[in-house]
Amino acid sequence: MAQPAKSLEDVLSKSLELPVLPATTQKVLVMMADPDISIEKIKRLISADPGLTTKLLKVANSAFYGSYRNIQNLTQAILRLGLNSVRNIVVATSMKNVYKRFGLTEKLIWEQMLGSALAANVIAKQTRSSDPEDAFIGGLLHDVGKVVLNNEFPDKFAMVMQRVYNDSIPFDVAEREYFDFSQREVGAFIVKKWGFPETLESLIRSFDDPEALSKEKYLSNLGNAITLADRMCQKFGMGWRKPGGDEVSYGNLPESLGITGGKLDELAEKVKLSLAQSEDFH
Repeated sequence: MAQPAKSLEDVLSKSLELPVLPATTQKVLVMMADPDISIEKIKRLISADPGLTTKLLKVANSAFYGSYRNIQNLTQAILRLGLNSVRNIVVATSMKNVYKRFGLTEKLIWEQMLGSALAANVIAKQTRSSDPEDAFIGGLLHDVGKVVLNNEFPDKFAMVMQRVYNDSIPFDVAEREYFDFSQREVGAFIVKKWGFPETLESLIRSFDDPEALSKEKYLSNLGNAITLADRMCQKFGMGWRKPGGDEVSYGNLPESLGITGGKLDELAEKVKLSLAQSEDFH
């Protein structure tokens, strides 16, 4: 029987050392929760962090965001991108800070998270099934529980990953052999603590349960877009030891998002291009 939510939160609070986002990122998230936040306030906050400012300008000028002219300052970048994109870029460029170590396993997790974010953004744009920025942040953070499990229990996590890679067992099946809670439960707990919208928390918690997601059409579309993004990343080898190629099946995901006929091949090429542009986010 599943534990009550409060009991589970107590277990997670006592079992895990939650990762902390950089101070500027935390402040950006708090500010973004205010519907009346001004561009000027966001600009002042980000400009106080030279490294983040440089990264934001680099990404704003990248091919991924279709920049048609050189953006030279933060005001231009924020106006060009929009506040939700700025928030997502700030979070994406900060995520490496939550890793306690960064070897091959961490590199693969990071690349998979980033690849999923970029691919989901493209899929959402092309299908108009969900907000592209919701798809980006959902793609980026739906597996964040893996980061925490790897941080806190590296030996157990390594055994789970061996089962996934060597025995071709789905992660959610393998993790049950070693953990009392799932990476989805951990991820939902984290994004709640970080102050993200409840929609993201619900998406992560129910991500491996299509029936639960189907109760709300928008969450279902979002989950399908991110799942398709994950499989495309696996097919192309983004965040995986080797490309999955023709062994990767998309199932009925394309049809669920209205992708028919040759449109899937066109979409796959656009996703592949976006993954090739991921270097701007590193």
